[in-house]
Amino acid sequence: MTESNQLWLKDAHHQREQDAQRFFNALKNEEKLFNSLQKWQSLSFEQRMALLPLVFKVECQILDMVCPELVINNSLYPTRAVNFVFDVRFPGSGLVFLNPDKLKDMAVYAPLAFLIHETRHAYQFQLGFSQQSLLAKGYKAAFTAQAGLSGYSFSDFLTLLNEYEAFQFANHVIGLLIDWRIDMPNMGTFASQFDDKGQLKINLVDLAEANGNKSLLDAYNQQAKAHYYLRNAK
Repeated sequence: MTESNQLWLKDAHHQREQDAQRFFNALKNEEKLFNSLQKWQSLSFEQRMALLPLVFKVECQILDMVCPELVINNSLYPTRAVNFVFDVRFPGSGLVFLNPDKLKDMAVYAPLAFLIHETRHAYQFQLGFSQQSLLAKGYKAAFTAQAGLSGYSFSDFLTLLNEYEAFQFANHVIGLLIDWRIDMPNMGTFASQFDDKGQLKINLVDLAEANGNKSLLDAYNQQAKAHYYLRNAK
């Protein structure tokens, strides 16, 4: 891993920690909404979906960005469960899409996690195409690469900087909301997931520092085997 990549990871982790905590605190200040979120598992699917635009509004506010368009229906992208729609040629605020028909069959916290995840993409996208910071340059490169990629694997997709960080951010917020009591193995790689103590299952910053000049990819792949077996267990 290059020095600039390590610096990007450190900046991204620091920003994610700050933003996730601010988001959680802002949700707590919305007493009615927060109480409903605390009862998430006992709500009907329709009640859960009705909360998503409220969470979306808070996330846009704490990330200090232009709200992307939010579309929650089954028709815009009928084959997709979720999507963040962007155009690197004409950067704007983006569009967040959620498909209730697809989300209904997923894990109980998936709709909330994906809403937070896809909205985080809007923050990343707007930052990437409006600033020249190290974080912004990384996001711009990731979205530009994503726009031009075809035939890439699921693992390749999850390790794009924007996907890695958006999964990490959403998992962090969900963890704070439920005190790290629920594991969501399908939400990104272990590098974006947290254990029951709120620690990253694979911390790439620590891994890079611990391995020095050795291959970070080899060290990551070794630790990621457990996740591969978990996802592919019959």
